[in-house]
Amino acid sequence: KGLDTLVEAFIVIRERGLVKNLKLRVGGGLGPSDEPFVRELRDRLKARSLDREAEFHPNLDRAGKQAFLTSLSVFSTPASYSEAFGLYLLEAWAAGIPVVQPRHAAFPELLEATGGGLLCEPRDPLSLAKTIEQLLLQPDQARALGETGRQAVQRDFNVERMAEETVRAFESLHHHTPPGALV
Repeated sequence: KGLDTLVEAFIVIRERGLVKNLKLRVGGGLGPSDEPFVRELRDRLKARSLDREAEFHPNLDRAGKQAFLTSLSVFSTPASYSEAFGLYLLEAWAAGIPVVQPRHAAFPELLEATGGGLLCEPRDPLSLAKTIEQLLLQPDQARALGETGRQAVQRDFNVERMAEETVRAFESLHHHTPPGALV
């Protein structure tokens, strides 16, 4: 989901030197087929003497994921493919963390709906780095975006609201289905 872009952005930010003591924290699923890719990224970090500044937290349970998210200053999963939604964004916003996502797929619509982050250019580590760096250098803006995202999740993406929307969709389908049609 764009981890290579995120690693490159991290390298750019560290080499620019404007954000002191920045760490890269990576969380998510890690299966056997992912291990060569992650090893390559770790080697890339080591070649820049940044391997000690990066932490990998694979396969977290619910409590671990919550602790991981609340430890972040900014969240980004710069997916290079068309992501239809991105539950991980709701999880970050629920923790009050601002996000930086690429300007494609469902991300612009989600960020417009929540106000919980900023967009960068897709598959562009420099654009991602500059946007993340902007939030890291402007913590008041980052906190405000994170809080706006948290409020949007509580208001628009809670269980009750999703249940209401599901019922509404089924009712709409029912009213538009000809008698005798299989649904």
